[in-house]
Amino acid sequence: MNITVSFFAGCLLLLAACGNQKTPASTPDKVSKATDTTAQKFFPVADYLQSEIRYVDSTPLAILKCETVHNRTDSSFLTPKEFNRLASSFLMPELDSLQQGFTENSFGDQTTGYLSFTYSPKNKEQPLRRVDVVVASGEGFDKVKSIYLERTARESDTLVVKKMYWQSRHSFLVITSFQATGKTPETRQLKVIWNNEEAD
Repeated sequence: MNITVSFFAGCLLLLAACGNQKTPASTPDKVSKATDTTAQKFFPVADYLQSEIRYVDSTPLAILKCETVHNRTDSSFLTPKEFNRLASSFLMPELDSLQQGFTENSFGDQTTGYLSFTYSPKNKEQPLRRVDVVVASGEGFDKVKSIYLERTARESDTLVVKKMYWQSRHSFLVITSFQATGKTPETRQLKVIWNNEEAD
């Protein structure tokens, strides 16, 4: 089955599951919350990111890279091969076992029409610390707005924290913080844009 069709079908099922949940009395009227169950299928984060990468690969686009280090930004255009190398950092191995290693919380904002899914690791020591998916619903189908990943790892004496944001059909952003023992933290920012139009 086509991945895009499967993805949208999965989102519709998730919407239906969230819609059947009762809003707790303590929750504001504009926001309804739902907590995951083991029977519920998690959002296919890895599959969706792979479909986004394939979209960029198969579409003639100018891919711009902006890299900021020490408050200096350098820009250049990427080849599809270079784009794939950078984008593949989002395809973390933990995403392949999301349902086994993470718990899910979700809520729907009736004002904006957004559904948000937050995944937290059961093992707090593992590198991938957080996954957020925001989906906008409307006109009979669902559309992913963004995916956020947060990863923490230690490399020798340096703590490396990556905050990664994927804006669908538009760009991705990676902010990396390096904290070496006894040294001033260093931050680097990488932004890759393949659609200059404002995202919806």
